[in-house]
Amino acid sequence: MSDQFGLPRDLGDGLVLRWATPADTEALAAFNVNIHSDNPESPETWLARWTEDLMRGDHPTTSASDFTVVVDENADGKIVSTLNLISQTWLYEDIPFGVGRPELVATDPAYRRRGLVRKQMTAVHTKSATRGELVQAITGIPWYYRLFGYGMSLDLGGGRDFLWDRPGNDTKVETEAYQIRPATEADWPILQTLYEAHNRGALISRQRNEATWRYELTIPHPTSVYARHFYLVETAESTPQPVAYVEYKQFGNTYHVRELGVRPDHSWRAVGLFLTRYFKKLADVLYEKEEKRLRGITFGLGIAHPVYEALGRQLEQQRLPYAWYIRVPDLPAFLRHIAPVLENRLAQSVLAGHSGTCRINLYQQQFTLVFEQGKLQEVGSYEPTSVEDGDLHFPDTTFLSLLFGRNSWEELNAVHADCYPRTPEAAVLCSILFPKKPSWVVGLG
Repeated sequence: MSDQFGLPRDLGDGLVLRWATPADTEALAAFNVNIHSDNPESPETWLARWTEDLMRGDHPTTSASDFTVVVDENADGKIVSTLNLISQTWLYEDIPFGVGRPELVATDPAYRRRGLVRKQMTAVHTKSATRGELVQAITGIPWYYRLFGYGMSLDLGGGRDFLWDRPGNDTKVETEAYQIRPATEADWPILQTLYEAHNRGALISRQRNEATWRYELTIPHPTSVYARHFYLVETAESTPQPVAYVEYKQFGNTYHVRELGVRPDHSWRAVGLFLTRYFKKLADVLYEKEEKRLRGITFGLGIAHPVYEALGRQLEQQRLPYAWYIRVPDLPAFLRHIAPVLENRLAQSVLAGHSGTCRINLYQQQFTLVFEQGKLQEVGSYEPTSVEDGDLHFPDTTFLSLLFGRNSWEELNAVHADCYPRTPEAAVLCSILFPKKPSWVVGLG
């Protein structure tokens, strides 16, 4: 990797930007803990474990050579800045697309405001593009990644709480219909089927395959927040049958459910209530051992999920989501890629068989969607004759919030007066092609 994408690169003042090697693992792990820990007196050592997991060489998409490092040769080659790229595949409804996920972005405070992150972002964006990844996505602090072409355009987190002290939420049953056990590597085909149920109704989800399942089931260090803890819910019979899976971890004063899928022919409510009792038993044992009292369960499954409907009024009000930063460097290419989804939305709508050209004006970029008899024939471009020339108008990265289902055009217009369809016909088409639709992406970390 030493001669790819212009690296290593001399940045001046003794600084060199290069790809990392396995020999950097220990130093990078310590660096990430030091920079990212909010309280030096209580270092977040899980960051070291996550770094090691990504660099060790058994991750399905990422290795040491997917980390960039800036080292100071005038200070014995110490690492002063770093980030990495975690490649993965997501789905836009049922259309797979490549995603490059930059993460673990860190710079020593003494070396900030020198453009070091921008230079590293350029390198990983280029590497991501050569892998055919149409999108980059990152989680992170407010505002900052907008500097690199990202917009906060996809729901991240959010959920509903189930509290045991709420009347009616701590009922007992004489005999449980289910039992629960840790999932094993051999369970991955069952988990895949149940994972599809977990994603029911989501616009965007991550595609899993055998390699990613086997990795997530067996390899990450258990103390990393990116370690997954999968359990199968089975019928309590002599020959148990799997009916659901759950992935959870204790955070703070609740058990945090991060994934939950129930077999299509089975009751979500029955499984959900069983899990509330199962977690209550775990909490009682924890209190006896450590005198630590937990208050309930956080179903951290986004703004919408089947279990919310199943448990209904027994859940507390919605915890609003944060957002993924999303970057789509070539929007026309991405729209061509998801054309089958757009065509299907048209076919199921009041504009079935639509023909016409929709001009989308992003103010600094313009393109057209050309439909013939409901089929997307071309994603082209046009030269505006005025700043308002076009059918749909979306400044900066606001179009990404529409494209990834986070906001409707009406919601965007309520905040940004220059987000709007120019005609009633354009408004109808926009609502059909780009409806608001929830997502709860389980990113590969």
